[in-house]
Amino acid sequence: MGKIIITTFAFMAFAFYELSGGNEFVPIADEKRAALAIEKAEEERLEEERLLAEAKAERLKAEPQEQIVLASATVSTSGTVVQQAAVTAPLVEEEKIEAVTEVAAVVEPVVEEEPVDIRKVTAARVNMRQGPGQNFSVVAKLNSGDEVEILQDPGDGWVKLKVQESGRVGWMADFLLTASNI
Repeated sequence: MGKIIITTFAFMAFAFYELSGGNEFVPIADEKRAALAIEKAEEERLEEERLLAEAKAERLKAEPQEQIVLASATVSTSGTVVQQAAVTAPLVEEEKIEAVTEVAAVVEPVVEEEPVDIRKVTAARVNMRQGPGQNFSVVAKLNSGDEVEILQDPGDGWVKLKVQESGRVGWMADFLLTASNI
């Protein structure tokens, strides 16, 4: 019986050794020390970058600066100028002039809002459902004349809508609504 107990403990000790990593086992304290060393190195690098940036800023303050005028215009898709702006900025280095010229050359198109599709319920009492189909549960009942905003019309006979009065969102068959106003 004693041999079985000793053999069992020997097997358990070997299994524990293997399951804990064997030869590749690294104590958690060593891993934490390595992680802290990495964080400290990153902080030192960031500190060096901050000091370099401060030195460059001091140098730029000490140099005489010429002024340039940057102008920009926002043009809509129809070609009309929507917004104009002019900004005076210091001229510091030749490479900065090229970057400013490139940025000023970019014209951002103005996004015009799409008109909102508002419709009315035509049937006396209509179920608004959780999804596009009769197999979805009813979330609300709408009456004739209730105004709704169409959020999505995939073209399969069902539309996703939002009730103007309550703000509730759901789905309804499109034939139960007035025609689109857009």
